[in-house]
Amino acid sequence: ISCFVCHYNIHPVHNDLQRPSKKRVSTWLRWTTWSATSYYMVMGISGSLYAACTPDGTIKGNVLLSFDDDDPLLFVGRMCLALTITLAFPMLTIPARDIVLRSIQKQLENEEGITSDNDLEEPLLDGQETDEVEEQVGRISPSFLHRLSVAIVVFWSGAAVACCVSSIDVVWDLLGSSLSILMSYLIPFGSYLVLKNCSGENNTFSRALCWMLLGYYSPLMFVSTGNAILNVFYAQELKDEETYGMLTNILAFLH
Repeated sequence: ISCFVCHYNIHPVHNDLQRPSKKRVSTWLRWTTWSATSYYMVMGISGSLYAACTPDGTIKGNVLLSFDDDDPLLFVGRMCLALTITLAFPMLTIPARDIVLRSIQKQLENEEGITSDNDLEEPLLDGQETDEVEEQVGRISPSFLHRLSVAIVVFWSGAAVACCVSSIDVVWDLLGSSLSILMSYLIPFGSYLVLKNCSGENNTFSRALCWMLLGYYSPLMFVSTGNAILNVFYAQELKDEETYGMLTNILAFLH
């Protein structure tokens, strides 16, 4: 829950530690990253080896479709996957719902001239004025009905989009080539550089390494996204054309 594209969980887990020292956090991140990497490598190699057991020698994007429908062991796996998605997908709507509601509330506060954010240890307002601000903020805070309505809209919007996708390969191609690189590399590297500039620390090696990685992954994201768009929408038209082969060769070189 704290490595790869789930690194946004690092701060909540860090706050829950009893003794969040730098050494303990570093050890925790190393263990989670390497254990997840080892697990992915084992599963990936096992899935690749299973390709020799299939009639056409290939593995589908949804690996469960590569097995027989009457396989009892895979039936248990499909049921577990369905149960996981059923229970996890509604929880994924909560962050999106909160973002929508906070954006609306912030807009309403700006329109009414309410300033509720206070980063000071001691508030500048006296008790009566503070109560008035809290009363104004509470008056425009989202109710249970608002939260429920936004959650239902977000949930069914995602479900509608999922129903329009023909294959999971489309998701892997488009999001894996753009959003994953953006969240896993570009945003963390850029955030590190910004924080280092704000703190005034001068670490030439780490800054140079971040700029090198940004220079590598930035074009990789654009090339991968372009190649994914060609694979998804224009594969048949451009399969034999020179442009498709050129982009494929560039992507293979960058990888």
